[in-house]
Amino acid sequence: MFPSVTKATSKTLTEAMESSNSTYKLYYFNVHGRGEIFRILWAYGGAKWEELPIDWPAEKKLTPFQCVPVVYETTPDGTVLQICETEVIERYLAKKFNLLGKNEWEQLQIEQIQSSTEGTQYAYHLQVVKGDFEKRAENFRKFYDEHLTRFIEVHENHLKNNGSNGFYVGESLSLADIKATIFIDRMTFLRPKDVQEVVFSAEKTPNLWKVRENVHAHPNIAEWKNSQRHKELSVNTHKTLNF
Repeated sequence: MFPSVTKATSKTLTEAMESSNSTYKLYYFNVHGRGEIFRILWAYGGAKWEELPIDWPAEKKLTPFQCVPVVYETTPDGTVLQICETEVIERYLAKKFNLLGKNEWEQLQIEQIQSSTEGTQYAYHLQVVKGDFEKRAENFRKFYDEHLTRFIEVHENHLKNNGSNGFYVGESLSLADIKATIFIDRMTFLRPKDVQEVVFSAEKTPNLWKVRENVHAHPNIAEWKNSQRHKELSVNTHKTLNF
């Protein structure tokens, strides 16, 4: 069953949100999907989290917007906050773990990149992952022509303008870097079997590849990606999406 959410004034809940020592529960399917970025953000921040069992047909109408993911945050004083909608959750967690830049201008740049990556990733999901199974390779090449070439050009150029240091903004990890890395990994992980082309590499996309290397090099993220739970989610994702 879902945690009992605290009912209190806006002021009280806002004060609770400022906690840096919360624990979390994730209500989501047993796959990487939209839950992967939260798991990585929690790993990066050294936070404790667990995953709630899900019975989607029976519980769908019990969620705030009849969709997942839903995150429950429990603060040290026992306040339980319910947070919904993927991009809202990831920006909230990114801010909590200091991944939204050093000032409002940097935050704006990071959120622009995050939004750009989200749009391209969603197009891949619709066009290739959820598209006609028999035409996955064809849909992949169509996606490459219609979306991915532009994404690579724009993002490589942005990273070059930041000094080709493997970070989108400044000289440290941000939500933009993590979001792009998840997209690169997902395109590799969920690539149609008939597609042999290597899209992302140190040779073809040097700046994006450097971002990926920087994210993967973070010890907490590396530990999560090497964990048994991450491997289980990979197996479940391939099986669920028929890859």
